[in-house]
Amino acid sequence: MIRCDELTKYFNGTRALKKCSFEITEPTLTGVIGVNGAGKTTLFKSLAGFLKPTGGSAFVFNEPAFQNINVAQNVMLIEEGMQFYPKTSLYELIDSYQRFYKSYDVTLAQGLLNYFNLPGDAHYNQLSKGMASTFRLILALAARAPITLLDEPTTGMDPSVRKDVYELILKDYIKSPRMILISSHYLGEMEKILDQILLIDEGRVLEHGALEEFQHLFVAIKGSPELITPIEEKLHVFEGKDFGPGIRQIVVKREEFKNLHLWDEVKESITVNSISPEDSFIYLTRRKGGGIHELYDS
Repeated sequence: MIRCDELTKYFNGTRALKKCSFEITEPTLTGVIGVNGAGKTTLFKSLAGFLKPTGGSAFVFNEPAFQNINVAQNVMLIEEGMQFYPKTSLYELIDSYQRFYKSYDVTLAQGLLNYFNLPGDAHYNQLSKGMASTFRLILALAARAPITLLDEPTTGMDPSVRKDVYELILKDYIKSPRMILISSHYLGEMEKILDQILLIDEGRVLEHGALEEFQHLFVAIKGSPELITPIEEKLHVFEGKDFGPGIRQIVVKREEFKNLHLWDEVKESITVNSISPEDSFIYLTRRKGGGIHELYDS
């Protein structure tokens, strides 16, 4: 079980997390989505017990996460900045993790090394950026920890390898269900494997729920300006753009649009289309002041 209650973290006066509250109580594949600097890594390090909260709390298995040996033995975190002793081989690193994590699957780790053509006698600092990311993922999945935190696991990987990696994560989750949280600022390439999304922006949790909720969060409404403008005046518009002199499109939240109760003749004269989860993420985290269309059309 993971629970954050108004978790807040400052670094030298700079806020990284602001009153983050959410709970995950059962095995799930959760995408922790946010732009660079949103607070994803700080959240993961707090859950792994590496960081002491400035305010609020982070609980794992109903225990405070910070410097908790029980949490450490049951939470596996990988990130790009991990440091290993330079002269240690990949085999030796796997052996050291096996000694710490009770359920470590060495056979799986060896099989994945072979599959991705990683030489076990190579040193970690000899690996390319993409190969290092692949090895960290192997370390994490083979640990079979009840809580697995994958911070930007595909950094530096080629597109074909990333596709393999997401399939691997899904297959491993099916084989050994547990709480797997994957952070990324790209939702589109991994949304097919996710159950839930935790959306973070500027250190705050904006949304947390099933992927299906994000698939129905926004709609794009298109029609003549005479029909669209009155709708636009009543709702919060996340994007508005013109397609020539006779067609305008706006993006709004679906629920707000449904609550307008438009006349049937208006409904028949406009088109309403769903917005993808990836685009929903963009609209929710867009910088203040509008998008490119507003910049050029102003």
